Amino acid sequence: MEFIHIITNKQNYLLSTDKIKEVLKYPNIKPLAESSELIEGIISHKNKIIPIITIRKLLGFESFKEEQIKLFKKAENDHIIWVKEFESALKEKKPFTKSLDPHKCNLGIWIDEMMGCMRCNHDGFTDIIKSEIIPHHNALHYDGKKNLEKDQKDLTQKELSMIREHEANTINGLKKLGQEIHRLSAVVEQLIIYDIDGVDVGFIVDSVAGLHQLDEKNYNLGSDPLSKSNEYIHFLDHYESKEDLMFSMKFTREVDTLVEQWREKEIA
Repeated sequence: MEFIHIITNKQNYLLSTDKIKEVLKYPNIKPLAESSELIEGIISHKNKIIPIITIRKLLGFESFKEEQIKLFKKAENDHIIWVKEFESALKEKKPFTKSLDPHKCNLGIWIDEMMGCMRCNHDGFTDIIKSEIIPHHNALHYDGKKNLEKDQKDLTQKELSMIREHEANTINGLKKLGQEIHRLSAVVEQLIIYDIDGVDVGFIVDSVAGLHQLDEKNYNLGSDPLSKSNEYIHFLDHYESKEDLMFSMKFTREVDTLVEQWREKEIA
């Protein structure tokens, strides 16, 4: 029995390919004025209007975009605190406990991950990181380290103002990234076109990792699910492949109902 291996919110899931029609790149989704909060919008594909659902939301998680925006906001707050503690360390001559290495703070770790992603420069996303974030973020950490190594009496107001300027430029760069997050979604996320009672539905996942062949006897759709806590998805069994723990899943009748309600509105 063949399964598609999908990754969502850093978790590994297996979905039977029986009803999967194709896998596409992240589409340009048209939002709906009135719809369920679980339906992101619609796309036009092969002369069909297809509703789009994010599997993250079916599982109760925030969307990929929401996750990244929250990360940017946290990075802003972290660096505001960084500068406050930096100035406090200078004025009070006390130890500075934050990282002076731009690669070891949370933002730096994320930047290195993005820059190591060969496909993440879709439409120039990593170019924005290179021009709008990295120079200012590196300067903040490196100039901060240089100033901490000086005697306080040798520091000038100009040098302190420069640190605040690096901070402001880093935060402005993060805001710009937030406005362009759709560029990252376009290469990271993927769309699975799935047949639900004769209706094509698009399910957004973080990525598709490949296909797996499993013994059908280990995937009994009539068996009790491992978890009944989610009204939209049942987890049926778990498997180990190399270092990955994967859960086989199926959509519940509630997803069918969600699609039926959308279809009724669409026809009306």
